Amino acid sequence: MVKLKPNIIFVLLDGARYDRLTRSSEFSDLKNKGFLMNNVSTVFPYTAGSLNVIFSGKYGKENGVDGYYKVLQLKDSIPVLPEILQKHGYFTARGIINDKLLSPRGYDIRTSHNEYEDNLNDVHPKLISDTFEQAKNKPIFVFLQFTRIHTVTVSEVLKKYEWNDKKFYEQLNSNLQKYDKTFEEAGIYSQKIIETIKKLGKENNTIIIFFADHGTGIGERFGERNYGSFTYEETIRTFYYFWGKHIQKNKICDKLKSTIDILPTILELCQIENNFEIPGKSFANYITGSINNVSENQYTFSETGALHGPFPSPEISNVFCIKTPTHKLIYLSSENSWELYDIEKDKNEKNNLFGSLPLIENELKEKLLNWIDR
Repeated sequence: MVKLKPNIIFVLLDGARYDRLTRSSEFSDLKNKGFLMNNVSTVFPYTAGSLNVIFSGKYGKENGVDGYYKVLQLKDSIPVLPEILQKHGYFTARGIINDKLLSPRGYDIRTSHNEYEDNLNDVHPKLISDTFEQAKNKPIFVFLQFTRIHTVTVSEVLKKYEWNDKKFYEQLNSNLQKYDKTFEEAGIYSQKIIETIKKLGKENNTIIIFFADHGTGIGERFGERNYGSFTYEETIRTFYYFWGKHIQKNKICDKLKSTIDILPTILELCQIENNFEIPGKSFANYITGSINNVSENQYTFSETGALHGPFPSPEISNVFCIKTPTHKLIYLSSENSWELYDIEKDKNEKNNLFGSLPLIENELKEKLLNWIDR
């Protein structure tokens, strides 16, 4: 008997921090019912760059989107996830903040919302229901963008403080309290999406994936009001939570992975043979329980070029990092400076060890420069 391809509901919790999941009672409850990958490095700590890596399975230099101002420069020759799924019999839809945020390729339904006026707890469940109805028994792929964290960040941070306003950085506790209150809304929304699938009677053959494209700084680093300026853990470490009948339950994995691994993972979950030349590796067998363990990535790479801050570079990246399970090396090319952190012992990345660990430095420096110059 041919196994049915699963429906995929791919839900972006824009700007969600991996270290705040426990602040939401709804997410705490969800963690017992699915599989959480809790150490996934985003290649870009801003939305457009991150999503294009996720959907193409290729780094920015290869897919064409390697700067804030290159949102719509995805190469036509690069197939993207919804397009691939569509060619394999899926009916596809998306509900995002702006239709120009991503390539339109591969969608049967495209919708956008007003982040200040629309209630996504109503809008997105309706889109899911409409997609099932129009799919006429085809498997569906729906990409949803929850933007409440982004909305509050714009209103309460970007419109109130300049990047060099010391007042913002001096009120970390207050900033974090505001963030956590907003994050609770993300948990409520996530529960609503799961309830929608259950009400539609589709839970037996649907996989829901909640994920963060990047984290959100709350003022830990002078010069970064929210995200996109640097490559510290609060903005490049992300999570992926998988929910479904055939997904392992009550499982948390902190092994190092990259967003470059997400495309091949989804393709395998959808029983689509991966014939694409992409650097990522699927971990689908691990989250479904077909294998008991999974190797972690030896290295992950991230990059960014800020819109604002001490050295803005929206045209092309000028901050790069290589991360291992134990260390991170950061290169600020505009400043020609380096930072090295022991991320096991120094989780907040406050103690720059560059100059004191030559063996680690030389290895990571060579690999990072080769990746930059590829």
